[in-house]
Amino acid sequence: MILLVQYVATIIQVRHYKKYVDKIVSHYKGKEGYFLYSGMNRRKFSSGAMAMIVVNKDYVIEDCYILKGISVFSKFKKYEKYIGHHVAKILDDHHEFTENAAGKKRQIPSLLAALSMAAENAIVSISKKKLSI
Repeated sequence: MILLVQYVATIIQVRHYKKYVDKIVSHYKGKEGYFLYSGMNRRKFSSGAMAMIVVNKDYVIEDCYILKGISVFSKFKKYEKYIGHHVAKILDDHHEFTENAAGKKRQIPSLLAALSMAAENAIVSISKKKLSI
């Protein structure tokens, strides 16, 4: 029974994720120089997070969306904090958090970990594209 419930919950989450990705992609369809990246952070006993960022060819974040929560009914929400900033701002905040937590037993917030994963993917991918041109 538990496996069945988990299977149904997974289907709901995947549908929601695909629907939201399609919505973002359709908004930027036909525009050149925009890229979509996502990151995810799972936790065993607390809420995880997913993040999607749209980055232009100059590494500036055009859109940022997060999904945070335990329930399969959590929804993506626009996250204004990083819109208009360079992708490195997310990585700076991640580094600052780890520096401030040095020596303390503090876990990086799942939201920041997911955003960092998306930001790293953006920097690596765009730089590879620029090198190949």
